[in-house]
Amino acid sequence: MAFLGKARKEDLIILARELGEEVTPDLKIIDLRNLIVASTNYEMEFVKELLNTVISQRTEEAEQRKLEQRKLELEIEERRKREEREFELEKLKLQNESFNSAGNGSSRPKIDFLSMIPKFDQVNNDISLYLILFERQAQAADVPKEFWASHLLSLLPYEIAQLVAREDVGISRDFEKVKSLLLKRYKLTAEKFRQLFSKHCKSPTATWKDFAYEVRNYFHGWISGLDISPFDQLKELIIVDQIKRRVPPEVREHYIDEWSQLNNVEKLTSKLDDYDAVRTKRDFHTSTPRKGAENRAYPTLKQKRYPEQSPKFSENPKPEKKENRSTLTCYGCGKPGYIKAKCPSCTPREKSSSNSITLYTCHASVSPTALLDIRIGDIHGRVCADTGATRSIAGELMFNSLRERGVDFQKMEVTMVLADGSQTNMEAYTAPVSIDIEGRTVPIEMLALPKAKGNRTLLGTDFLEKSGIVLDLKNKSWYFCDKPHHKICFKEDLDVNSLQAAGSIIANSCQLREDEGTTLTPEQRKKMSYLLEKFDSIFKPGGDPTPYAEHHINTGNSPPVAGPPYRMNPAKRELLKKELDSLLADGIIEEFESPYASPVVLVPKPNGSMRLCVDFRNINATTIADTYPLPRMDDLLTEAKSTAYMSPLDLKSGYHQIKVHEADQDKTAFICPFGTYKYLRMPFGLRNAPATFQRLIDRFRAGLKNVFALSYLDDIIILSETFDQHINDLQIVFERLSLFKLHANREKCHFACDRVKYLGHWITANGIEVDQEKVSAIQKIPVPTNVKEAQSFLQTCSWFRRYVPNFANIARPLSNLTKKNVQWFWGPEQQDAFETLRKSLITPPVLKQPDGSKPFRIRTDASSYALGAVLTQGEGPEEHVIEYASRLLIPAERNYSTTEREALAVVWALEKFRGYVESQEIIIASDHQPLKWLMTIKSPSGRLARWALQIQSYNPKIEYTPGKANVLADMLSRPTNLNEDVSCDIFAVSADFPVRKSKDIRQEQLKDEELKKIIDCFENSSKDENFANWTSRGYLMNQ
Repeated sequence: MAFLGKARKEDLIILARELGEEVTPDLKIIDLRNLIVASTNYEMEFVKELLNTVISQRTEEAEQRKLEQRKLELEIEERRKREEREFELEKLKLQNESFNSAGNGSSRPKIDFLSMIPKFDQVNNDISLYLILFERQAQAADVPKEFWASHLLSLLPYEIAQLVAREDVGISRDFEKVKSLLLKRYKLTAEKFRQLFSKHCKSPTATWKDFAYEVRNYFHGWISGLDISPFDQLKELIIVDQIKRRVPPEVREHYIDEWSQLNNVEKLTSKLDDYDAVRTKRDFHTSTPRKGAENRAYPTLKQKRYPEQSPKFSENPKPEKKENRSTLTCYGCGKPGYIKAKCPSCTPREKSSSNSITLYTCHASVSPTALLDIRIGDIHGRVCADTGATRSIAGELMFNSLRERGVDFQKMEVTMVLADGSQTNMEAYTAPVSIDIEGRTVPIEMLALPKAKGNRTLLGTDFLEKSGIVLDLKNKSWYFCDKPHHKICFKEDLDVNSLQAAGSIIANSCQLREDEGTTLTPEQRKKMSYLLEKFDSIFKPGGDPTPYAEHHINTGNSPPVAGPPYRMNPAKRELLKKELDSLLADGIIEEFESPYASPVVLVPKPNGSMRLCVDFRNINATTIADTYPLPRMDDLLTEAKSTAYMSPLDLKSGYHQIKVHEADQDKTAFICPFGTYKYLRMPFGLRNAPATFQRLIDRFRAGLKNVFALSYLDDIIILSETFDQHINDLQIVFERLSLFKLHANREKCHFACDRVKYLGHWITANGIEVDQEKVSAIQKIPVPTNVKEAQSFLQTCSWFRRYVPNFANIARPLSNLTKKNVQWFWGPEQQDAFETLRKSLITPPVLKQPDGSKPFRIRTDASSYALGAVLTQGEGPEEHVIEYASRLLIPAERNYSTTEREALAVVWALEKFRGYVESQEIIIASDHQPLKWLMTIKSPSGRLARWALQIQSYNPKIEYTPGKANVLADMLSRPTNLNEDVSCDIFAVSADFPVRKSKDIRQEQLKDEELKKIIDCFENSSKDENFANWTSRGYLMNQ
């Protein structure tokens, strides 16, 4: 029977069927072997020869599939090379024709035209400026214009040149049409050139001549795009642009479809006057203006404006009417003798002409918050009306949603005045939007601050004034000023209990936060903030992947694996579509057809949103492990030293900053209801992703000369003795991050700290301390109150009795309580024994530092109200604890089935001990088999999908441990509930139940064919070879 050991499961299934046995795919290998041996057609030599034939056929088929796959790959590669050769030949042919033609018509010496111009770089070059340079060089070299297109093609990257090559020959050889095609490809329309011309700023590294060159070319692109040549048309265009700059946003919104085509002064002004006439007439019929109210301009950021034109220079001068100061009062402050526009108290000071926002922070809980429901297009939201904000600010979610729907935000720089009076420059975006509220539409210019993460949308005084909304905080309601009797109550807050939007803006800027650098002086804080502002680019999301790492997926000779997509309801399909659009826009995925296909699931995030996850279990099963080692945690902790200044860094979506090797990208393909896509960047869930990431971090760290840094995956910490040295070290690290094109997550970075948590320990200025969370589960064990609790505690302690000297004598007061006929008594002797044993569990040699050369074992257990887990190392009597953990189940989790709770304990323990076990050999010891059930479940959804994907990259081994041997985790998962009322009422219940004799039960069992087979096996255990099989599966027989 030993020869059957070399066969795979599929070989055994075929062999059993050849012998005439009925088999099902769910049979285990041991069952298949027993079935084959027990077959009536079983003859050893015959079966051995038959098995060799089956294995040989399988091997041949696998080789054939491999050859066919290789042939297909060679055909694809050959086709690609052929297309490239044809393209290069066509390009050389065109170049040769152009040079020959140019040489025949001129006696001037030849100029190597192509050597004068560098090839176009998509990342660092501006296509519009590059085309201007090309035209000038072509004219200087006297190259005929009919050959410009062919020369330009030779300077473009292959993928861009392909766009031109696909067009008709007439277009691909016409330079102006090729130029138009390229500008369209890079979305450089006349309107875009106008915006570049108006808002282009000088780069700090550029000269003023460079700046003039760039502005001149943007102006040329704007004019040529509109086919403007005579001076009168140019003058008309500039006047139109100046008029457009002063048009309110609601008017631009009204003419948004034809706005870029309105390039004639008469046509533009006619439309604007028509709008004003209709609006004035409508306002006259719908409302009566208040006495003394002036015509307010729409509120904006305090932007620089050109001074008002003097009456003597206006085209239609009118005599200025003198105002009767004795009858006038300022509408803003009530000061007599002035209207608000000319009141010295209400007129903005000169220094307010720059873009500025005054930002004050108040972390006070406001109850109730003035929350209103609004709608912008198809976006519904609950926003906060804030009378302290002069501008309406779009929150992070609102800003992203508007951009996804094509709202054009214009970039600008604003000066932010913080609560302490200091100023800082910040990027801002503005866009005109129309807000619908209670049946009314209010156009407004909305501001967005991209560095503010998690802030909520605020409606400022600009919106409140324009909409006529009046807030009644006393009665917790609001109303429109023309309908004071129609009051609307404030809405309930969805997920925010305190008003911290302003605080979020500060917390996510590059400035040093309040919780950072608490020991720094004001001068040191300024230096640190200046450094962070200087390298603010590394905290910005997006950008190209790092050129210093590439993820490979080595599946050997394994054939492609594919599966059908998981089913989704319509609501999740819509969420999936949005997530796909976001990943496509960020260049993380792209559409692709591949023989590989892994299904996707939507996993909820803690904040309620959804994350797209790919179920890579099949591809991970065929991936050859990357043996690149992760650092040993004990070595890192040995290297760590106590310093006064420490800064832990966290990379932003670190995996997505690494490119997937082009030949392996098809292996990341996933299938969903919207098609098949592949990852261009490294996704989560791949087996060797941690090794690839650690290899990148090690390369990054290798160049940090004279900088003391520790790194474990994305956990990087910089340690310095002095502040000046820390500033210098951080600058070196930031420069290297820029070199590697890596981006950090500012929200999770902490700078100039005197105490940081790292790998389960606290590094402080005074030394390294053990994190109390590692032992809190044991420290919280309450004093036993009955025999059962005392037995559970003693069983746990007995597990490590070899590490506790004189264990029997110490534990004797407790063990005596567990004997029969002994009355329960808890006194000082028992208390001393309990505390001594409890202390022994959380001190060496029971509790040790991890050894990276040994596998980790996680023991888990779950009760009806708690989870318990212990991380250990070592085998048998040498096993010792690394860390304890336990937690109570939330009410929803208590409704899980027993198997689900056991699975939850495994997933929670893996995440809890992730810093130790990631990319290490792991053994899961549990008294159930939840992990096996979880990893083999088909079409997982909801929490099952989340759990299955969480453990993909760990690749643990499963070790069945009976409940009696799992005393450590068992005790942690069953803590005594001291808050539970132990008293209860006892009711007497009497009922008559028929008593069945064992003989009757046996007769009933023998009627079942399967049970009869097991009973016969047990009664003839010496003869039946299946006896060991049934006992190993847990069957017992009581006689």
